[in-house]
Amino acid sequence: MVKTDRRFLIATVVAAGAFGAIAASKPAVAPQRPNIVFLLVDDLGIRDLACYGSRFHESPHIDRLASQGIRYTNAYATHPVCGPSRSAIVTGKFPARLNLTKIGGSIPQAETIWPEVLKQNGYATYFLGKWHMGDADSVLENGFDVNIAGNQNGQPSSFYFPYKSEYTKQNVPGLEDGKPGDYLTDALTDKAIDLLDQNGDRPFLLYFSYYNVHKPYVSNAQGKKEHVEYFKEKLKSMPETDLSLRDDARGGYTFKSVRAQRNPEYAGQIKAVDDSVGRILHKLEEMGVTDNTLIIFTSDQGSMCTSKIGVSTAAPYLSGKAFLFEGGLRVPFIVKWPGHVQSGTINSTITINTDIYPTVLDAAGLPQQPDQHLDGISMTDTFSGKTLPFDRTFYWAYPYDHSLGHKASIAIRKGSYKLIHWLENGDTELYNVETDLSESSDLSKQQPELASELWRALKEWEPMNDPHNIHYK
Repeated sequence: MVKTDRRFLIATVVAAGAFGAIAASKPAVAPQRPNIVFLLVDDLGIRDLACYGSRFHESPHIDRLASQGIRYTNAYATHPVCGPSRSAIVTGKFPARLNLTKIGGSIPQAETIWPEVLKQNGYATYFLGKWHMGDADSVLENGFDVNIAGNQNGQPSSFYFPYKSEYTKQNVPGLEDGKPGDYLTDALTDKAIDLLDQNGDRPFLLYFSYYNVHKPYVSNAQGKKEHVEYFKEKLKSMPETDLSLRDDARGGYTFKSVRAQRNPEYAGQIKAVDDSVGRILHKLEEMGVTDNTLIIFTSDQGSMCTSKIGVSTAAPYLSGKAFLFEGGLRVPFIVKWPGHVQSGTINSTITINTDIYPTVLDAAGLPQQPDQHLDGISMTDTFSGKTLPFDRTFYWAYPYDHSLGHKASIAIRKGSYKLIHWLENGDTELYNVETDLSESSDLSKQQPELASELWRALKEWEPMNDPHNIHYK
């Protein structure tokens, strides 16, 4: 059945009686199949959580999740901006392979995303929050029974009801029943808990994609008011820090970077997400399904660490969102699954967000689909504490400038080394990103053979030769 037919079927079923009718149409599933809770935060950097080293931001519930599961330290996003990275997460393919190398995501008609596979195998599938891969209808067209707040917009105009301003018409569909004072993250969490209450005994996918911690482009409410006031007070007890922007020079360019995490609005947004995660964890415990639920927590790329609107720092990693440096690409990645995941462990396996697709299939006991998740491998072997070899190759393409200061570039990581090529001036740099986290020592002159090998591999990767993706000087 094509996706448009399935959309019509879903609409008809919902009109006839929503949850009961959907349940009746489901094939039988094995009782041991786990529930899946996927928590995706927008623009949360590798150093933005306390469990990843932040001394200003607070994340006790997420920290507890990490202490009960695995915290990965070498996890990557496939793109340094939202839409392409999110498209890679659900398709299992690098963005350049999907012809997605600029801002904005989509799911090509030929792709079957992993939530759709779960639905085909009896899962109730719930989506809440930021979609950014098409309009609201496209959420249902791609395998979700329910969509709350997902559409083409990358952010709300305000995090307070009605989530828009007098200057913009951006909205978050499905929350029209709110009231003044409602905070977006809390409202979405209420809806998520309501869906779990109505779910019954079916295995479920809760795909909760937070609009936080993306910083809106308007100067209205962002962080939750009480959280912002708390962090303003906390600042008074923090040691004095140089809050001026730092000049970082790489690839013939200089860009401005934030020196310290001292933004109360941003800290407040993280706290709102953490409170939400705590409520979700409590609900799973209340339902008695914690032991049969796989929880994955991650981000779509690094946080905004450059320019005058930067809100955080990823130091010692360099830079942040929009850049192909480590600060823009490394992300938090936490997995909890009682009885299957060795709790309280830290794993240095190199992983990337295209690995989520085959990992979910593996955990659900479903066959792998290697032609679909072409650029991902299952991480389930790491659940017991095993570290996989560092011999994978990742490719990144962002051949456009960005307002945060990024200049058009492409990159490759193979083993411990990453090569970045700047398309406008032709400069190429080589770093050992395992020993040089801040990418401060360019090895291209010291190891010219390795630099040539990686440059050749980067250029020979087929999507890098697609004129829709890359325009070489």
